[in-house]
Amino acid sequence: MARAKILLLGALFGALHGCATKAPPKTALVRRDSSSEVSVRLAVMPSDSLLFADIATALDAQLGRARVAGARTTIRANISMEVAQLALECVSPTDECYAQVGRFLQVDRLLWGQIARDLSSSGVKVTVVLLDVARGTQLARAEEVFAQNDAAIGGLRRLVERASSPPPSPPPGALSQREHTR
Repeated sequence: MARAKILLLGALFGALHGCATKAPPKTALVRRDSSSEVSVRLAVMPSDSLLFADIATALDAQLGRARVAGARTTIRANISMEVAQLALECVSPTDECYAQVGRFLQVDRLLWGQIARDLSSSGVKVTVVLLDVARGTQLARAEEVFAQNDAAIGGLRRLVERASSPPPSPPPGALSQREHTR
């Protein structure tokens, strides 16, 4: 079983490596439509389903239904964040590596989820991230630990909604409540 996973990852890496060595065509990432609103290209990446296939399937369905403000075009990537990072040889779990994946996909925003065993509770930790590719920063991150797989599947919609609908940024020059009290 482990050998099959390694062979599968090797095949995916080999297939993607050829694409990763070519520079993407020069195009503008942000487009304006006829109403002068900024048009955002969003890529939704599937989660890695090696360990939690049932949760990954449900998470991918919720991610596919997510609505991100300003997103006029949504593409569904065929590979997970982890596989894309391997192909681009940037495997650190950093916003800069995630942004590199977004630049390769020629999108403005990335939305993806990660599923892992929570070591402290022996539950399942699900994380959903929305990333601004140009700034290389997370716009939103929603994370929750669930005791069981069924509970995780039931909580995915709420988790994806929290990550795909970040609170609006304050206008430039506006002070937060915390800054007022200093």
